[in-house]
Amino acid sequence: MRDKTLTAAVLTCVALLLGGCTSASEEPAAAPVVINLPDGRQVTVDGTPARIVTLGGQWTDVALSYGITPVGYYDALEVTTGDPAPWFGNRLAESTAIDPSGDIVEQIAALEPDLIVAPGFAAQASQFDKLAQIAPTIDKISGEQIDPWEDMVTLMGVILHEPDKGREIVAGVDADIADLAAEYPGLSGKSYAFAFMYGPDQIQAFGSATDGAAQLFSSLGLVVAPALAEESARTGQPRFPISTENVPLLNSDILVISASTPELEDRLVGLPSYGNLDAVKNAAVSLLSQTDITAINEPSPTSIPYVFDKMRPALEAAATE
Repeated sequence: MRDKTLTAAVLTCVALLLGGCTSASEEPAAAPVVINLPDGRQVTVDGTPARIVTLGGQWTDVALSYGITPVGYYDALEVTTGDPAPWFGNRLAESTAIDPSGDIVEQIAALEPDLIVAPGFAAQASQFDKLAQIAPTIDKISGEQIDPWEDMVTLMGVILHEPDKGREIVAGVDADIADLAAEYPGLSGKSYAFAFMYGPDQIQAFGSATDGAAQLFSSLGLVVAPALAEESARTGQPRFPISTENVPLLNSDILVISASTPELEDRLVGLPSYGNLDAVKNAAVSLLSQTDITAINEPSPTSIPYVFDKMRPALEAAATE
């Protein structure tokens, strides 16, 4: 496993100057936390946030892992499917879902948050400055397309002044992954392909070993399929589109793939080139639902064990081949 220190967000705890004396029953105020983000923004969080808005499934899961129910949240998966991510359980029952079709800033302001975490969401909506006027707002914390989940957990621990809790959460997930890797040692050195079919002739393939989702595969000893790694290096893109005629690029020991609709899934599995893939021939394919693939596309503390359980048959097949 890689070093769990933050690689992009530089965190500095600034000592809070307190005037006068405090009684034995009074606790000192929590020191402000200054966060230097990779886009050059600097965010200061005073005290310990209690009313947090999470605009994204990863941050929502991170907050829940700390036992904090966000006062408001946005989950693209729930907007698409109509249901919260299954790994959340019923823990969002008391939280307000942000409606992306409405005035997002107005909805968030009404919740009176003291922290907003919005990876990519705020920037894409051109509303970061408006959100930052409501409460300290954190955008992406890394230069990767998907922020590493461990960095998100670590950052939240610093913000909440609970770094030990952060280390405990990361260690728990790491232990689950290590147990799975030990169960299937044959996965070490095997290749994988990860892709999503979103149109009749459009497949998004994944080729970067540094992307946030890639670490889930590498933690099991898997490596990116060579053809996909070469294409990623050629294009300079961690994720890139391929047409159905380029399905052979997905050739690998294990294939993890999904389609946006049942019709597209039928089209995918009906392609002769799909049937000729090594992983398909060896039953080492994890054909996931859109919900399931989100768990690995945007990994977080409870989505990881959830999706690995879904992938177990394919992992076993690849490990024994």
